[in-house]
Amino acid sequence: MKRSEFLATLGGIGFAGTIVDGGSTTGFRGARARTESTHELNFPPEAVFSLLCPVREYDWVEGWSCTMIFSQSGVAEENCIFQTSSPHGVSTWYVTRYDAPNKIGFIVVNPVMATRLDVNLQRTTAGTSLTWTHIFTGLSDQGNAHINDRAPDRNRKLTEQLEYYLRTGKMLRSGTE
Repeated sequence: MKRSEFLATLGGIGFAGTIVDGGSTTGFRGARARTESTHELNFPPEAVFSLLCPVREYDWVEGWSCTMIFSQSGVAEENCIFQTSSPHGVSTWYVTRYDAPNKIGFIVVNPVMATRLDVNLQRTTAGTSLTWTHIFTGLSDQGNAHINDRAPDRNRKLTEQLEYYLRTGKMLRSGTE
């Protein structure tokens, strides 16, 4: 996605959850949903956090594909930008927070939805408590229609894939384990 296309995608987002078009309100209001799920992993936060990176996800997320747009280091870092394909078009990811090995935050925007994703890791006696928090906001009627069918199952599956990789050093493929 070119910078101008990205800015055009973001350009219609106004304040207080309304869409602004040339200064006039269109009447559209984005729906919003928040999900949070916490999972326990028997690995230290440093091991878990290092895998929460668009480059490292090739190692453990089945079907993962991204295009790195900007990263000074070549991996996840604050202000890193990358893109993925989604059923709704290209999703642009912006790393808003990078506090290794405790927290990483993203803003994800595609043509129908904007998502804030915060991943928090807390050291426990057994390893790590991993919390995925999503805030979804519809940017269109189509986005609003899908606002409530989002993250919980995906977070569980991602956590299972992450744990399997940490335990075996291999990607968990569909139909295994």
